[in-house]
Amino acid sequence: MMPQDNSPNPTAPPGDFYRHLCQRAAVAMVATDASFRIVCWNDAAAELLEAAAAEMLGKPVETAVPVNRRKLFKRLLQRTTQRGSTSEFEVRLPTSTGEGRYLLVVLSPIPDPDGKSQGIAAWIVDETNRKRLAERLAQAEKMASLGTLAGGVAHHFNNIMGGVATSADFALTSGDAAAMRRALHMTVDAASRTAKIIQSLLSFAERDAHRADLADLTEVVLTFVHLVERPLAERNIRVQLELRPVPITAVEANRMHQVLGNLLTNSEEAMPNGGTVILSLDRKGKEVVLTFQDTGCGISPDHLPLVFEPFFTTKGLLSGGDRANPGLGLSVVHGIVTEMGGRIEVESKLGEGTRFAISFPIAESAAT
Repeated sequence: MMPQDNSPNPTAPPGDFYRHLCQRAAVAMVATDASFRIVCWNDAAAELLEAAAAEMLGKPVETAVPVNRRKLFKRLLQRTTQRGSTSEFEVRLPTSTGEGRYLLVVLSPIPDPDGKSQGIAAWIVDETNRKRLAERLAQAEKMASLGTLAGGVAHHFNNIMGGVATSADFALTSGDAAAMRRALHMTVDAASRTAKIIQSLLSFAERDAHRADLADLTEVVLTFVHLVERPLAERNIRVQLELRPVPITAVEANRMHQVLGNLLTNSEEAMPNGGTVILSLDRKGKEVVLTFQDTGCGISPDHLPLVFEPFFTTKGLLSGGDRANPGLGLSVVHGIVTEMGGRIEVESKLGEGTRFAISFPIAESAAT
């Protein structure tokens, strides 16, 4: 026979329990009725939004939102009510100190027994400290990158100018006309190399108007292939095109040609005995993807994560090669693609070639 359970039946807490629970909650809570007028404004909301409950109760809830965000907020309220789903958005709220706070607002419908919405509940979280920490981290990363960049520039310029100074000094002390001519040739070559490094750095850093030469991505690819096909054939490199119909994708023609040119230089160096370059254009979901692939020697797994780093190179004089290579080509490609609103990814296997995939979002007008 089972023992009898004499424990008291659980009872629902009194109404005051829930009222105090909401009022004393650590998270700012605001609730409205079906007409979106405020019926609950807890202590955390009063502190975070710097407005007392007595001041806010009964008012339309959008009055708690900055004027420039009220239109969006009203749309979110309607969507939350109609769909019965949670919505969220971020807002910067001015404060009495003038610093401002970044708030994350999560909206949820309050259903009645029949499942219809009888109001909206809003949970408000202060994201200010997290955002400021993220900004400081981004700034620290930027300064670290600038340090690496400055070190690379100083290293390359020191090598270039050191060679010029040595050659010029020898020419002056020897009094040999031929040595002087060689020194002048070296100076011209050094100036040219320096100019190329500076131009690459400018391309890497530019943030302003390159918008005057917008063209469709398909047109840019076709023009580029037309320009390089014959010179590549002389080097035993075949160009293969695989273009599928895609929505019109506006890109800056000159900068996109620079991207393709840098990728081609990388592929040519990987295929000294010839090979194939494959350019394909296709639509994948909400993006247009341009693929640039070669059949070259490939990139080792250890080097692959570093290919977009400024001054990283496995070629050139510093890496045992026979010509100057500052290692800025792919970092410039990454910078330009990012500035144009796209992204670039790389895949490679030793002995099997390298594949770069450049993705651009499809504009809403083009998608429809």
